[in-house]
Amino acid sequence: MTTRLHSSAFSLLSDFDRENAVVERDYEAEIKSAFEEGYRHGHADGRTEMEADAELRLTEATSLHAEQLLEEKQNWQRDCADVLAARLENVTKLIEASIEERVATLLRPWLAERLRERALQDLENAIARALAEGAKVHIEAPAEIVVHLRERLPVEGLQIGYSETENSDIRAHIEETEIEVNISAWVAALEAVAS
Repeated sequence: MTTRLHSSAFSLLSDFDRENAVVERDYEAEIKSAFEEGYRHGHADGRTEMEADAELRLTEATSLHAEQLLEEKQNWQRDCADVLAARLENVTKLIEASIEERVATLLRPWLAERLRERALQDLENAIARALAEGAKVHIEAPAEIVVHLRERLPVEGLQIGYSETENSDIRAHIEETEIEVNISAWVAALEAVAS
């Protein structure tokens, strides 16, 4: 019998159905499988790392933003408080000036009348003392003041005379002494002080 050469495909038949047969490995498939598995692990690890980094950056940005917001809020409150305080001060001064002006306007006639009454009372007292001591008295005053003094001063047995004048000044001549009450000058001085 003559020996024949077999093709390489038949050379493996001798190993067929053997327990320790060597199987040829598919290296390309293994490489592809290992690459895909490595890619999946790398992708998952990268995603986890990226999420942790993003969370850290978000926390830092949130904290920084909160600090900046607080600082801006404090600056805004301070600026607004300064503006409001200045406006309140200006409004307070305007109200104060308005009240002063109104009170002065309301009080001016009352004060002028009190001043006039006080001056007349002092004059009456001075004239009454002079008359009690027997002095001659002559009074020059506006008609309404003359009427007022005639009603208030004693006349019986005393030397007292009256003359009406057109101006608001009151003059009392007591013997050689002259007492002058210039009410219009007092009112003008009072108005100058009140203005």
